[in-house]
Amino acid sequence: MKKTLGFDTLESRIYIIFTLMMFAAVFIMQLVSLRFTINTVRNSTLEINRILLGQLKTQIDSYITGMEQISLAVQDDPEVITYLENREDESSPKYVSIQQRLGNYIRSRNDISDIIIVGHDGSVIPGDPETVLNQWVMVSEKSWFIDALAAGGQTVVSSSYVQNIVEGRYSWVVSLSREIFSPDGRESLGVLLVDLKFNRIKDLCQSLVVGRKGYNFIIDSERNYIFHPTQQLVYSNLRNEPVDSIYSLLGSTEEKFYHEDGKYFMIETSSITGWYIISVTYESDIVTDWRYVQISYALLGLILFLIVGLATNRISSGITKPVRKLQEIMKSVDTGEFKLVGPIKATDEISELAREYDTMVGHVRNLMNANIREQEWKRKSDLKALQAQINPHFLYNTLDSIIWMGEMGQNREVVQMTSALSKLFRISISKGREFITINDEIAHVESYLTIQEMRYKDKFKYSIEINADLYNRTILKITLQPLVENAIYHGIKEVDHKGFIRITGKEVGSNIKLEVIDNGKGMTNKEMEELNSSLNASTDSSGLSRQGMGVHNVHERIQLYFGKDYGLSYFRADGGGTRITVLVPSKALEV
Repeated sequence: MKKTLGFDTLESRIYIIFTLMMFAAVFIMQLVSLRFTINTVRNSTLEINRILLGQLKTQIDSYITGMEQISLAVQDDPEVITYLENREDESSPKYVSIQQRLGNYIRSRNDISDIIIVGHDGSVIPGDPETVLNQWVMVSEKSWFIDALAAGGQTVVSSSYVQNIVEGRYSWVVSLSREIFSPDGRESLGVLLVDLKFNRIKDLCQSLVVGRKGYNFIIDSERNYIFHPTQQLVYSNLRNEPVDSIYSLLGSTEEKFYHEDGKYFMIETSSITGWYIISVTYESDIVTDWRYVQISYALLGLILFLIVGLATNRISSGITKPVRKLQEIMKSVDTGEFKLVGPIKATDEISELAREYDTMVGHVRNLMNANIREQEWKRKSDLKALQAQINPHFLYNTLDSIIWMGEMGQNREVVQMTSALSKLFRISISKGREFITINDEIAHVESYLTIQEMRYKDKFKYSIEINADLYNRTILKITLQPLVENAIYHGIKEVDHKGFIRITGKEVGSNIKLEVIDNGKGMTNKEMEELNSSLNASTDSSGLSRQGMGVHNVHERIQLYFGKDYGLSYFRADGGGTRITVLVPSKALEV
């Protein structure tokens, strides 16, 4: 049946609200137009920046090429080669002539810090006659010297570093080094070093930038910084550039720039030096004159939002109130209450949703109750199966003891041990009942102790001191035996003196308190705390010993039947050893 247009359905209300929201479309279009204009200006600015970056790369390549020409002129100078071949001293006319020529190169260019020729015999020709080398510096161990020898006569351009070979002069430089050979090219005569001042590279990088905050920096192929406007901060790791992300632009035909934290990064590669020249442009420098335009758009949008907001508020109030009520009811699912919504005054769709929710909650409640019953039954079954497991080593050792005593003719002991083993199994089975009397539990643990006492002979003694008034009270079967087994294997077996196990029981208020006390090895306070914590922890049985698994099983069964207020606790016994306390309710009936 087709519904008439009105306020009875959620669909009609959304339709009317969307009609009113059409007014907001004008504002959205204004935003789109503004964004389009900004993007156009941004792309144009970044394209200009790319052109400037290309010019910077060309100028740096030209600069390095010019410096390389100077190094070639010095390398091919016959007088330099003759001097290095003959290994003349500093007083020779050739030495003075070469030094003057090098000095002329330095004075002709304000961007050259030093030109030095280093011979393999240790001779040094500096371009500045007043240059004194630091005595503690081994020139032959410098990276520029080693790299020049490895380059085979090619020019090696270093990254930026502090040159320290000249006494009293520690300046940031970029070095060009080249090996000098004999005329036949067979003999290496030395290495030429040209140190370039930072000012020229700095001037080039700072002259071609976009905006007030933009800057350029240079890194080499090993990601060492050649130049950065904040060089000290970079080398101190107080400032970092996203070099890895910038490198991803290399070889990419689609990505022209990398954007991060309001900055745009572009990269070019120098074919001469292999340096990576990177420009950084701030987004705030690209869009600078849009403040008043943005304010106008914001005011227009605010007025439109007020109009739409007033209309939407009145229309949507009828929808949101029942939805909020339904939402509050649904929050009860988080707390496990699963409240019902009941009758609700709302649109047809929301009312139908509330009815479906109530139906779902009913089904969930039934499923949860069934699941709880199933899980409880499964847990009890698992514990019963674990409880029913017989320690094969205990059975094998007991049967071996019976055989050995039979062969030795100890018939009375055979009968006694066989009787105790039979009684132990009979009570363990107890016709499938989970609860037995404390009297039967005492008989069960006495049978176990009788067998162990006969096996270990004079290793330990025991006493059972449980009030006779408790004998007819019921208790979960096989409660004491795992605790006694734990006392024997983890307490008494670890000591040299004769062990003693004392089992006590009394009624404390509305509870029964049983204790198994041994004078065995005992535990530290830390071990005691860890054991008590592990009892209530979800422990993987595969990580427990047989005795530990049995004790944990007893604790879980008690809490499963009687609640978290009951179970086992470990304590240090007076005079050493361990005391395990069992707390169960006085009126324990089988469930």
